[in-house]
Amino acid sequence: MQQPVFIKRYPVEIQRFINVAPPLMIEIANRWVLGWPEAVTALIESGEYLEALENQEQQEREILASTGTSHLARHEILQEFGLSLSPPAAKL
Repeated sequence: MQQPVFIKRYPVEIQRFINVAPPLMIEIANRWVLGWPEAVTALIESGEYLEALENQEQQEREILASTGTSHLARHEILQEFGLSLSPPAAKL
């Protein structure tokens, strides 16, 4: 099972949310914080982080559930469908 990394980096409310999140959402949160820490910080500061995380998880779940391309890795499938692996830019 996926475990959150750098959980102390988040405000308490986000820590609680991530600790009980589905594995795919934790995987996305980990990918974002490891690959784009500045973008994660900006999303947290703007108050957009949880919404962005939920949107990304929903999009990834829909794509992964609807595809028959099991010979590809998850990130390859998502990229084939045009979904970015990085977090969106904060609107502020």
